Amino acid sequence: MRKRPVKKKNDHLKHVTYKIQHDVRLTKEEGLKLLEIKNPDELLEIKELADHVRKKKTGETVYFASTLFLYPTNLCELSCPFCSFYAKPGWKKAWFSTPLDIEKKIRSFPSDTFNEVHIVGGLWRECDLNYYQELFTRIKGIDEKIHIKALTAVEYDFLAKLHGISIENVLEKMISWGLGSLPGGGAEILDEEIRPKLAPGKITSDEFLNIHKIAHKIGLRSNISMLFNHVETNEHIMNHLQMIRDCQDETKGFKTFIPLKFGEEDNALGRQKKRLNKKNVPLIFGVARLFLDNIKHIKALWNYLGVYEALEILDWGANDLSSTNHEEKVIDMAGGYKINMDREMMGKLILHKKRIPQYAHSGELPC
Repeated sequence: MRKRPVKKKNDHLKHVTYKIQHDVRLTKEEGLKLLEIKNPDELLEIKELADHVRKKKTGETVYFASTLFLYPTNLCELSCPFCSFYAKPGWKKAWFSTPLDIEKKIRSFPSDTFNEVHIVGGLWRECDLNYYQELFTRIKGIDEKIHIKALTAVEYDFLAKLHGISIENVLEKMISWGLGSLPGGGAEILDEEIRPKLAPGKITSDEFLNIHKIAHKIGLRSNISMLFNHVETNEHIMNHLQMIRDCQDETKGFKTFIPLKFGEEDNALGRQKKRLNKKNVPLIFGVARLFLDNIKHIKALWNYLGVYEALEILDWGANDLSSTNHEEKVIDMAGGYKINMDREMMGKLILHKKRIPQYAHSGELPC
């Protein structure tokens, strides 16, 4: 009887495993080699390694929140080809909400159904600092404890230029009106080979990160995202992760890394199917967990990924299942998953994974 040949263990995986076990940082080149792996047995090894790091960093707890998404307007001076959200004046899908309109919306939700508001919108001159002063004041007038997570770095750059003041001055004003943290949107891909094609007119990678550095310097924490599964290469992904890790080394201000799976519906880029470079989605999360050794939390957005894939990704290094998402529109307009998720369902899904659900209250949010 012939013996079955013993498979030789991937030398690179052996090397990566040794480094992870001895708390030695991976290089960008090592991360790139991991992203290129396709062998199922080797992918399983990466999964187990990422899960090991997740357990070491965050234990068995899976965080989630209840977020009320607020969008002052989808009118925007830019026309990014990946975006399904933006509109121009006269378009049927366009809207503009006054601070009073938004206050009425917030009051229409029982206070125990959300613990943070997430505010982003288009770049539109009517949404200036006077607008946000009134909006934040109205929100805090409803309940001082509401955590305001608001505006991307791209929007802060827009406001600074609109008013002719510094980024730091803009942020300080927003803090005085109730700003609690920054979301991570607008990063897309931090690589100047691809960013100008993906988001023409947006600030550069360095400018984007510099705004987060300024926020961190004055005491604001922020998230950081990455939009993937479109026209980016593995090299672009690793350059993005390297820039995030370097920034975190400097400021230690990022709370959560959020990989965002590109939504293909109703945008120019999504219609160019042949250009899209589909990726192994769980592998992206696994490599991010191994490479971003200085960021504690990694979030799997179930409405971008699908519930079952998001739950699977909890085994690839993620420890945050996002939120119950009231009124989310950005991914919804790009073909995201439309499910009514409440706290009870979220808790049950996490328990089904034999993890510990942790509903994050305002002020305790890791995300």
